[in-house]
Amino acid sequence: MCCQLNRGFTLIEVLVTLVILTFGLLGIAGLMAKGQRIAFEAYQRQQAVTLASDMGERIRGNRLLAIACPAGPACTTYGMGAPINTPVGTGVYYNDYRTGAIKDCATLTCTIQELALYDIALWDGLLEGYSEQQMGSGTRIGGIVNARGCIAQLSDTSAACPVAPAPAVAVFSRTVRISVTWQGNDDTAAPTAANSACAANLYGAETKRRIVTYDLLVSQPCP
Repeated sequence: MCCQLNRGFTLIEVLVTLVILTFGLLGIAGLMAKGQRIAFEAYQRQQAVTLASDMGERIRGNRLLAIACPAGPACTTYGMGAPINTPVGTGVYYNDYRTGAIKDCATLTCTIQELALYDIALWDGLLEGYSEQQMGSGTRIGGIVNARGCIAQLSDTSAACPVAPAPAVAVFSRTVRISVTWQGNDDTAAPTAANSACAANLYGAETKRRIVTYDLLVSQPCP
């Protein structure tokens, strides 16, 4: 009578199967980790776009102080408050707002100058992450890593204005670029767009600097 074959898995076969399964699971874990990094990058970019748009709406509502002071006493404009070489996001303006040095225009009547400073202070705080704080410690945990903001002028057509005093209907336009930068996790191509100097070299390698820009066209009366 022919002998019966033994069926089943040997210990070696089981170990080989476990090794293959382990490598497969490690690959899936690495893919999930990379997906989370990409998702966080996308979240930071979306937050940066929101912050740039927020400042754009503030300037649109107070366009006379977009870049240059109108005729009269010296003032601080949006462009002066967040220049390319000294971007906001460090909390300097926001601290002045918290101590009362900058007027709270949400509850008090403000001039256009006071409103500009108020807007810059709130934007400074948002970039620094004051809107998201850890319970207990009060540590700011804003969604963007080392965010900074800059406001610069790309163009202006004031040279076409008639000789002063201009007619009441004469206007010219300014193109204002609002930039928000932050520190990315991984290396990518360094920013090359116009006015990309906002927060340049702040994050070490330029390949880790991320930037979004928002261009705004504002009309102003001729001087």
